[in-house]
Amino acid sequence: MQSAHPVPGDPWPHEMLLSIQDSPHEAFEMLWVREAYGLEVSGDVPPPVLDTPAPAARTLDRSERARWETAWTALWAPVIAHAGRPTDSAAMDRLMRSDLDAEERATLLAEVSGPSWRDEFGDDVFDDPSYRDAQERAFAARRTARPHAFAEIPERRDVEALVPAWRRGLVQIVVLPCRGAYVRTLGAAGLLVTPEIRADSAAYRAALASFAPTPPS
Repeated sequence: MQSAHPVPGDPWPHEMLLSIQDSPHEAFEMLWVREAYGLEVSGDVPPPVLDTPAPAARTLDRSERARWETAWTALWAPVIAHAGRPTDSAAMDRLMRSDLDAEERATLLAEVSGPSWRDEFGDDVFDDPSYRDAQERAFAARRTARPHAFAEIPERRDVEALVPAWRRGLVQIVVLPCRGAYVRTLGAAGLLVTPEIRADSAAYRAALASFAPTPPS
């Protein structure tokens, strides 16, 4: 979001551009895998999803479950880190070129979309009634939760706290459909929050104040 023109008295800087990612696709897929298969994962992982999906139709044997749990723990951090990066406009533009060969296109597409569970375990994992139902319910929940008035948009409501975070480099806010309070800085430009945090002004202001960018490694 960005103001079209400078407005006298408007606390939103004219040049401030911010992206709200309220449906990080690869992260949502991983959350569904964790919940629908009842994986027990470790590390700095988010709380359960807001709307618990039905169990997956497929059953994992013991060795598969152990492999999936290890893979999930290893993959979550890079997936969510990628969600916190600004869109690579140059890579997107190159993808539109008609002279790219298949290998170049595949490389660029992987660069733009980032790591995913599908890369490790294929697309068939998501050919499941539970996943389709979870997608539909998540879409309906986002639509219902959208503010009715411009002034109710959380970033407008809490712009005084947002501006200092933006000046420190924040340009991407990722909203995970998980319960409770969970806030993390994502690299140099991203902030991860839950809907509960973003909906509560005091909590959201505290989350924005906590944004501490880390330089790319």
